[in-house]
Amino acid sequence: MFVLEEPNKERLLIHLHGFASSVRSNKVNLLRELSLSTGAFSFFAMDMDYHTTTTTRVLSLLEALIVGFSKRYNHIVLSGSSHGAYVVLNFLRYREFPRNLKAAILLSPSYSTLALIIKEYGEEYCKVWLEGKEDLYIKECDTGMELAINREFAVDIIQRGYEIIKGQEVDFPQKPPVKLYVVHGTEDKVVPVEHSRLFTKRVESVYIEVEDDHRLDATFQRLLKEGFFEGSFLG
Repeated sequence: MFVLEEPNKERLLIHLHGFASSVRSNKVNLLRELSLSTGAFSFFAMDMDYHTTTTTRVLSLLEALIVGFSKRYNHIVLSGSSHGAYVVLNFLRYREFPRNLKAAILLSPSYSTLALIIKEYGEEYCKVWLEGKEDLYIKECDTGMELAINREFAVDIIQRGYEIIKGQEVDFPQKPPVKLYVVHGTEDKVVPVEHSRLFTKRVESVYIEVEDDHRLDATFQRLLKEGFFEGSFLG
């Protein structure tokens, strides 16, 4: 399933939802409504089904989408929630993209999805999955949804080096290829806010720290009212 609204011929916001989320999420609904009510940007989101595939395949899909949309829009901004932000950051690290892509918005971003999964479920439970031999069956901590994570998912991350934060090391250019906006809540129990503090100390970015949890429900409404997403197109 996908959402595409095109009230603006110049500007497009592409949003990537979180790991166990979908285009039915509150953020997608609110961004769609903002797009339609203000006409400040067109909007696209689609079900990514991250757990059924690999990060490399998702990056290839995103690359094709951006190349295609760049033929129609002069100004594109990427937005990603949690694991969606992880995908956005790796796209900026490893893929070539048109100059039409101007900025990226990272909401409660994951910088080390694989490490967070191992920490949550234990290395012993994940052992066979880490070797690429079996799918990993989990209950996603933020949504409670039961998932089977593809057996290639972990091996792909390890072999390609997609983890951005390892310990105190940040594997990302100090000067990013596009402007970065990072929003993280101090009450986040899924991705530690310390990760964004470390990342934004090492990487040039606009950092907004708020009193909120991983979902950023209260903060997201405020960001919309204050014109945060429209402002990202202005730099």
